[in-house]
Amino acid sequence: MRIVRLVGAACLATLLAGCGATAEPKLSVVASDTNPTVGQMARTLDAAFGDRRTWPNGLAITLSQPRSTTPSSSAYPQAARAAVFELTVENGTASTYKPSQLALKATIGGQPAQEVVDPAQGLGGYVAAQEDLAPGKSVQLTVAFAMPEQPTGLRVLVLPDVVDAVPAVAFAGTA
Repeated sequence: MRIVRLVGAACLATLLAGCGATAEPKLSVVASDTNPTVGQMARTLDAAFGDRRTWPNGLAITLSQPRSTTPSSSAYPQAARAAVFELTVENGTASTYKPSQLALKATIGGQPAQEVVDPAQGLGGYVAAQEDLAPGKSVQLTVAFAMPEQPTGLRVLVLPDVVDAVPAVAFAGTA
């Protein structure tokens, strides 16, 4: 009877330990311009910088290759350098897209990377997109993230619609 209790306690401890585990967010896959097969899409969670991703409803997002810049003295936050990207949103849907529902989250080695806002260099961030985007129209936003002095791996999670829980895509590479 004692062995049964010990086994039961071990199973319960394992179950409870699993409940507190954290994991990377699971991303829903979206189509790329190269038209991968269903099997390829199931394995593709990340996109490279410069790739274009299209959602089934027709919304498409491209995050350019990064360029490096030194933030000005008026930038927030202050950083050794900033990785700057052009984020292009194309509304191929049948309805108006609200860029205010867009969210970006960047990480370096699993740690959050802050978005750099630097008006002196035209870096207003993705929140600068306030006008609704009519079907067939596109908008380009300049976004930047605080980076260490040396190039390193960066992952940018793009959530196109946090209100309606539209699937996200992660762009990754060296910046």
